Amino acid sequence: MKFVVIGSGIVGASAAYHLARNGHAVTIVDRKDAGQATEHAAGIICPWVSKRRNKVWYELAKASARFYPELDRELTDLGLSSGYKQVGALCLRKEGETLDALYELAKERKEEAPEMGTIEKLTSEEVKKRFPLARNDYGAVFLSGGGRSKGALVRDALLEGASLYGAQVIRGDASLDQKMRLTVDGRKMTYDRLLLATGAWLNPLLNEAGYSADLLAQKGQLLSLHFEHLEMGDWPVILPPASKSIVPFDGGNLLLGATHEKEAQFDLTPTKDAQEEILTELAPFIQFDEEKSEMTLSVGTRPYTSDFTPFIGEWLPNQVFLANGLGASGLTTGPFVGKLLAGLAANEPISFNLAPFDPKKYIQKR
Repeated sequence: MKFVVIGSGIVGASAAYHLARNGHAVTIVDRKDAGQATEHAAGIICPWVSKRRNKVWYELAKASARFYPELDRELTDLGLSSGYKQVGALCLRKEGETLDALYELAKERKEEAPEMGTIEKLTSEEVKKRFPLARNDYGAVFLSGGGRSKGALVRDALLEGASLYGAQVIRGDASLDQKMRLTVDGRKMTYDRLLLATGAWLNPLLNEAGYSADLLAQKGQLLSLHFEHLEMGDWPVILPPASKSIVPFDGGNLLLGATHEKEAQFDLTPTKDAQEEILTELAPFIQFDEEKSEMTLSVGTRPYTSDFTPFIGEWLPNQVFLANGLGASGLTTGPFVGKLLAGLAANEPISFNLAPFDPKKYIQKR
């Protein structure tokens, strides 16, 4: 069969890679719009102590985190670097009952997620030894299985891997008519199976075909700090009791964020307000000399659904498959979701229950 994947973000790249690796003919089509979520995504692979109550999401995130090291080893064997690194995660809490409760929760969840690794309860002094920029007010639960990743690096490795297995990449503008006939820059393109992984840009594509999706766009800004004389390559990632995280990278680069701006949608303008919001929210957990760091903002647009559950699966029988609405957890779940989508489209057995993610619940005729 001939597979066409529209969208080369982290989901589309993973789907294309897994299809091509299994010997299928694959063409990837992407316009390379500015602001793609994957291009600007960087963060933490550590869903196990999340406060989100969505159990459907948690099962997906847990399976996705388990998959990351496996994918990284596979890409490494091809001579490719995904940028993923298992450095451990410090989950900050006030010492006392709050920290003890998190420690007990982590031990409980490890029973179904041994990939969490070693679990340690640390004092504020021990936290500061592992993350020197930490303030003195918080202890932490340390999970050795926690990791970090950059969306663009994972995507590029997957696309290069797909190309090594024979996939073709076309930069162009895809459109669909009401009979699901595909054109790219006005030229007809045939397919046996079509995979849609267009992120926040799904609705314009579906609208042309007479459909609309329950999908919203959200602006996210990520603050990057560079410290000339600090090497953070082996520092753990930080999950404070806040909506934002702290992620150290090689070369003295520290990423803080990100914002969640529903109204701004596709606006890619970096704002001083976003920088101040990020610094203010994370100020209780981290200390540094702002004058000795270089600050830049990265801006992207992420997709999410009204109930914050993604949709993944077969939409039009034996023809169109799609995945979308991963929201802020797209970096964690994207590679695994792409693999699942590829397996479905290729009629391969799927080991994960996708029934709660049925896309038919989220797409309607206009």
